[in-house]
Amino acid sequence: MRTRNVNETEVVGEGLQLLEKQEQEDQIKLEWLRAAAKEGFDAIDRGDYITLRSGDEIDAFVDQLRKEASQELAAETTRG
Repeated sequence: MRTRNVNETEVVGEGLQLLEKQEQEDQIKLEWLRAAAKEGFDAIDRGDYITLRSGDEIDAFVDQLRKEASQELAAETTRG
């Protein structure tokens, strides 16, 4: 097995590249979250929302969303 000598400069350079990549990914996530929040607040302002008043209502709503998502995924998979 061959080993490669790595100097400190290469290690630091790799570390900086990883940090930069992580910062870019974090920025993309933050932008997505801001857009999603704005979309949600805009929907509320338009009155486009439902009120769930109990744990049972929340569970039923989440189950319905899960079912719809599964159906959409199955349809996409079938279309190929």
